[in-house]
This record gives sequence, C-alpha cells and structure tokens, in this order.
Amino acid sequence: MTCKTRILLAAIAISAPLVAAAETEPAPSFDVLGSWQSACDAWGTPATCTAIWSTGKHQSHLVQDYTIVSVEGEAQIFSGRGLYRVKDGAVDGIWEDSRGQILPLAGRYADGVLNVIWGDASREIGRSVYTLSDEGLQAADSVLTEDGWRPFMTIEYERSAN
Repeated sequence: MTCKTRILLAAIAISAPLVAAAETEPAPSFDVLGSWQSACDAWGTPATCTAIWSTGKHQSHLVQDYTIVSVEGEAQIFSGRGLYRVKDGAVDGIWEDSRGQILPLAGRYADGVLNVIWGDASREIGRSVYTLSDEGLQAADSVLTEDGWRPFMTIEYERSAN
C-alpha cells in the first residue's frame, strides 16, 4: 500500500463519522411546501400573487419562488426568490428579486412561522412574516422607515392545485 493510499484511507476513516452525523441530523418540518396563490393588490394594481415553496439542495434549505402577475394583461409585475437555511430554528439566507436586489436575510422558524429580517442599512431593511395555519398561509411584509415599520403587502394565500 502506498503512502498516498494510506493517507486517503485515513482521511476517509476520520471523516466518515462526520458525514454520517450530518446525514442523520433531523430535517426541519416544512409544512409550507407546495404552491400557494391569492388575489392581491400590487401597489394599486389588481394582481395574482403566487408563492411556491420547495426544499433546496440540502434538507435544511427552504426555497420560495414568488411572483406577482397583473390580472389585466397577465404581465409580471414582480418576482423574487428566497433561499432560507433553517438550523435549530435559526434562519439565514439570501433574497434575490426582479428589481436587481440581492439581500441577506436572517430570522427564526418555529411552529409554522417564518420570521425574517432582510436587507441592510445601506439600502433598505424589511421584515417578512409567513404564518401557516389551518386556514392557509399569511405573508406580511413591512419596510423599516424613520417612523418605524410600514406594512406594504399582506397576502392571505390558499393552497393551489398546481
């Protein structure tokens, strides 16, 4: 057996328990998974808001694909995607959207409620609270102003058949 082979086998033996431990870590329960839709008011324009939630590339990742489409003409008004990593209730991740923004986010996930703060002081700071209940999914978005939190969108989603 060559020296390189021994080193490789030693590295595998040392890292195998770490890989096994990572694989057995329980995945968060993402009851929000699936497609959600609702009529919404997009800054004065009647629209349809759609949020599709899925598991990401790792069992601790939650992905939200969000679109707002106008009722008249079916033009896309806005779209965004959130990637949330959930570990022991703590959340971090990133948001990207059709405005060209890429914003960091952080927060908490517990009992069907995802509460995140996104952005930074150099651009904007916002808050999104997603609350899952028997009635559906509520999304409440606010932006931080000099006068405090100003709500700008609240949506009462229902699960869609898609």
